[in-house]
Amino acid sequence: IERDLRPYKYEVSDPGYAKALEAVQGIFDAEKSAGIEFNDRLEAAEALGQAGDRRLAEDNRITIDACKFRMGADKNDDAEAYEDELPSHEVSRNAYKIGKYPVTVEEYRRFVESDSFGGLQDPTEWEEQKLHPNRPVVGVSWHEAAAYCKWTGGRLLTEAEWERASRGVEGRRYPWGKNDPDATRANYGERGPGHPTPVGLYPLGATPEGICDIAGNIWEWVEDWSVPYNKSPQKNPTGQPKGTSRVVRGDARRPVVPAGRVSFRQRPGVRDDFIGFRCAWEV
Repeated sequence: IERDLRPYKYEVSDPGYAKALEAVQGIFDAEKSAGIEFNDRLEAAEALGQAGDRRLAEDNRITIDACKFRMGADKNDDAEAYEDELPSHEVSRNAYKIGKYPVTVEEYRRFVESDSFGGLQDPTEWEEQKLHPNRPVVGVSWHEAAAYCKWTGGRLLTEAEWERASRGVEGRRYPWGKNDPDATRANYGERGPGHPTPVGLYPLGATPEGICDIAGNIWEWVEDWSVPYNKSPQKNPTGQPKGTSRVVRGDARRPVVPAGRVSFRQRPGVRDDFIGFRCAWEV
């Protein structure tokens, strides 16, 4: 109903409806959802997506302030770090805006139906994905993700921007802090439902700034090519101008800890059913 009536700017006048809608939105709040079984919250979130998730009509851009931070990892500090996470190096980053959530199916559907979509390929299993509007869109290539971000007036995040948003200036090991991931913080491995979940359903896994699903749920395309880090200090790095594969971040549904470590990098193929993205915008 919400989704059908929104284009007409119609508001249901029954106060009971507004109260019920507010109560359902509580499933995305860490305090309000405490004590509610996950499967019940998942079912409610899926139903909200079908009815029309109001969050997707809001401005969900979060400003990340300019700062210096340490990007990457060192074996002395993190024995689980892989070679392509090394070395830790200083990065200076101007302020920018990042999507609070990964781009959802509903948001991407608007792009598919626009004149700008042109000859791009539909996401994999697109008809099935459209049944879950508030899940992250997956099965898109890097080029399609970049085209969507440009359509919104933005761009893909650089690796440095992704890690800055996930790590914070205090150098968090995980987006939420130092505690290892568990079933309350991220959708990953055998502890998750085995498929992408509606965005924001793991509020305990959000960053202190409120960025959701940046660990678990899906991998996220970023701008950069997969190349070794430069150990010297960097200012607003954008990576090398060419390479053989782009990077994804986010550690989606990996079956083992260290799922969700902010320095972890992955090199995927062209597209996959667990790869999506989120956008960045200039301040």
